[in-house]
Order: sequence, then C-alpha cells, then structure tokens
Amino acid sequence: MRKHIYELIKKAVNSLKEKENFIVDDIEIIVETPKQKEYGDYATAVALQIAQKNKKPPRVVAEKISEYIKKSPFVKKIEIAGPGFINFFLNDEALWETLRLIRKDIDDFVKIPSKKKKIQIEFGSINPTGPMHIAHARGVTIGDSLANLFKRIGWNTEKEFYINDAGNQIDLLGESLYARYMQLLGYDYQVPEEGYHGYYLIELAKELLNQKSQIESMDETEKKKFFKEYALSKMLEDIKTTLLNFGVEYDVWFSERTLHENGKVKEVLEILRQNGYTYEKDGALWFSSTKFGDEKDRVLIKSDGKATYFLADIAYHLNKIQRGFDWIIDVWGADHHGHVTRLKGAIQALGYPKDILEIILVQMVRLMRGNEEIKMSKRTGDFITLKEIQEEVGKDAIRFFFLLRSPESQLDFDINLAKKQSVENPVYYVQYAHARCCSILKNAETKGYNLADLDKADLSLLKEEKEKDLILNLLRYPERLEDITRTLEIHQLPFYLLNLSTLFHGYYDSYKVISEDKELTLARLVLVDCVRIIIKDALSILGVSAPEKM
Repeated sequence: MRKHIYELIKKAVNSLKEKENFIVDDIEIIVETPKQKEYGDYATAVALQIAQKNKKPPRVVAEKISEYIKKSPFVKKIEIAGPGFINFFLNDEALWETLRLIRKDIDDFVKIPSKKKKIQIEFGSINPTGPMHIAHARGVTIGDSLANLFKRIGWNTEKEFYINDAGNQIDLLGESLYARYMQLLGYDYQVPEEGYHGYYLIELAKELLNQKSQIESMDETEKKKFFKEYALSKMLEDIKTTLLNFGVEYDVWFSERTLHENGKVKEVLEILRQNGYTYEKDGALWFSSTKFGDEKDRVLIKSDGKATYFLADIAYHLNKIQRGFDWIIDVWGADHHGHVTRLKGAIQALGYPKDILEIILVQMVRLMRGNEEIKMSKRTGDFITLKEIQEEVGKDAIRFFFLLRSPESQLDFDINLAKKQSVENPVYYVQYAHARCCSILKNAETKGYNLADLDKADLSLLKEEKEKDLILNLLRYPERLEDITRTLEIHQLPFYLLNLSTLFHGYYDSYKVISEDKELTLARLVLVDCVRIIIKDALSILGVSAPEKM
C-alpha cells in the first residue's frame, strides 16, 4: 500500500513539473507512517522540499500536489497539515483488499523488487579451531535471518561461510591435538603456549588411539600434516552439524586456502601495485590505507615473505565481486571494527565503489541465569558452546532473543527467562499467538464451519476499531520487510511480531470470534487466518518454529 501511495505522489509531482513548470529535480519522495492516528495512515513532506527549491509557500505547494493526486480506490481522504504535510487516510476497501491478498498469495504479498542482481551475506565465519560457542551464535542468527528475509522477498541471495584454513592457527590446532594424543599415551608433552587447550581436543585425541600403529609408521612431516588435517576436518564437521541443528544451511563453504592455491592472492597484489597503492618499507610490502581514511598504512607482505591475513581478505572480497555479487554484506564481531575502513579502502583501491560492501558489527553476548552471569561451562570447565545452551533452552528461544536488540548493543541472554512458558518470554508470547490462531480455526471446523467458505466472507462486517488496527498492522508487514532491506536492522522484525501478537491477544480478549452470527464469524475467521499466516511467515524468516499447539 505504501508503494501505491508513493506512485500517487510521484505522478502528482510530475504533473506539477509538466503543467506548472515547478523544479522537482533531485526531490526524494518519502512516504512515512504517522505516529498519531489523527495524521492519517501515510504522510509525506515532499511539498516542503519542492517549496524550498521553488521559493513557494509549502502549504500552497501541498495543496497543488493534492489537486493532482488521482482518485484511488484505497484512499478515503487527503488532508494538508501543519506547514505542508500531506496526510493520506485509507478507506475500508484497502483493509479488506489486504486480507484478500494475504490469503490469496502470501508469496506475492511479500515480494519486493530488488535493484541488486546478486547479493551475498557472509556470516558465522569463525576459525575452525574449536566448537562454536554461544557468542558466535548472535552473528550467525543476524546473518542467517537477513539472508532468509532477502530470499523470502524474492532477492537472489547466497549465504556463505569463509573457512579460515590457511593461517598459523591451523598449524597450532594440529600441534595441540598431537600434544593431547601424546599425553594420552603417557608422554610428558606440552600443548603449545599459543595453542588450543580446550577439553574438546582431549576427546578428539581419544578417537585417534585406535589409529596408533598407523600414526607410528609416519615420519614427523606426515604426522604434522595428519594431525592438522584431522583436527581441521573434525572441527569443520562439528561446526557444520551445530549450525544445521541451529537451523542454518549455507549455500557456499569457501576455503581460504583456495585463494592461495588459485593465485588470487598474487592477482590482487598485482592490481594494487599497478594502481599505485603499495610501497616497500622495512623489508615489507605495505598498502596505503591512510589514503582511504585509515589511521595507518597496513602490511600486505611481511618481512619474512608471508602474506598477511589482510591481503587474503582483500583477495577474498575481490573474488566475491568477480563472482558477480553487486552487494556484499559481512557480519563480523565488534572486535573487528578496526578492519572496516581498511577493507573498504582496499575495495576502492581495486577500482570498485566502497558501498558495494556493507559490514555489520555485532557486540558480545553476556550469558545470565537470572541475575548471575555464567562465564564457563559446568560440564567441561571450558567456554560455553552453542550446542550446550541449545540443549537446555532450544533453538527458537536463542534465535529470537538474539534478535531483540540491535547488533551494536551488547545483549544479556537470560536462560531462565528463555525457558519460561509464560507471556514474560517474548518468543513464547509470539508462538502462543500463532497457536491460538490455529486453535480458533480448528475449533471453527469442529463446530461445522468449512474454511473453504472463508473466500466468500463479507469483510465489511469487520468494523471494530481493534479489527481495523490489526488489519493495518498486517498491511504494514511487507513495508517492515522493505525497511529492513534498507537499514539491515533485522531486530525490527521481532518487534513487529511482538506488536502484532499484542494486538491479536487484545482482540481475542475483547471479542468472540466464533459466535451465533455466522457471517460475522466467517469474517473474523478470515482475520484470524491472516494473522496466523503473517506470524508464521515472519517466524520462518527468523528461523523460529510456529507451533500449532502449546
């Protein structure tokens, strides 16, 4: 509906230009939702922009625009307010049409045209040196939900996990596993100081005891490679299983090693050299990142001849662009904030616009049990894994709670609250609204109502204010999705759901859906069904289930 209002305004503004010679170049038409009902269902301040550009009184311009707005089957009236705001009031037909569209084709109802041809969202790309811990899950939830939303509205989007399998950390992982293996055999063998000391490697080493004879037949080089590759494969297997159980399926798992093996690192280095953004100093090769706003220049090739992780990261993002992505979204931990400027600068140095890349920084999660902070696992004495918390509270609670605050805000995750089956628990509150809808519809069938007859319902019987408020909220669902594609604020979707659930629970408490009046019952069942459809659709984007019973 917002798009419909936008088109009405756009045509009126063009008429103002063509018929009255108004200057309307570079005018941005923004259609907003007023916070107060008396100002209508939609509003625009476009008249104020045009008035300033043409040195005319804003109200005069607003009145002229209103005169050129063509009659709409969905607009009851248009009013000029304040200095020149144009307010639009929808008629009942707009509300009834919303219900028809939702039930007819929800896929079409949420579909939004995209200006981007191919989008990639890379998220959750942790070092494969240990199990996925609970803090990683927040970035995973944000990235996965955003990608789900983009796919849901029909955008060509891929989810990608970047496997950091080429750095020194993988060598240390192999050495750490070897140390644990030797310890199990009774040798006094120390885990490298900078290695990985987690309990999980002891468990992994136990699996290798039955391969003792095979391992003893290897020379030192072969052993080093074997333990490195075994540890890497097992860690990746564990991460993939954990993510799958968390409801995340990637389209691509991309190996950092391939960038070196396929010559992409050398290729990007040569482009940067040719474009004049590298220089040598102290035996190292540097990137002139200060030319792009960075606080200091960055090393690409160290004095020992080895490529830095930063160089591989530039090569990786060039590879993304070469694969045809025209919008690249990375979800990083907030501790990587210093990398943003230099990487965007590198993209510019390669000859591409910096806004092809968007980076979402995600703050840490503090795990709570009531008022008590939990810092380590009681089971292992190690960091707390996603798997461990999911076993206790379930996937739905984790995903929903992790989306309740903006990424740049630190999040407290209260396990006790997440386990509560009451309206205090936000995910329970929303899921209960969906289950309540399903229960009402099932109850109607047991009382003899044929849900196939809902298409024939007289929607004009939905006259109550709470009914109209509910329908208006449903009408705004695709608009909320579209807003998120611009702001990337996926946390707005759970808040939309909470608001919709509050309206629905309030409506249910105020009115009897199934009554003696058969025609009114059918109309109200249509409304209930539409609420069910939208809640289920939004929850699926968030990766949260929509139970029919609770």
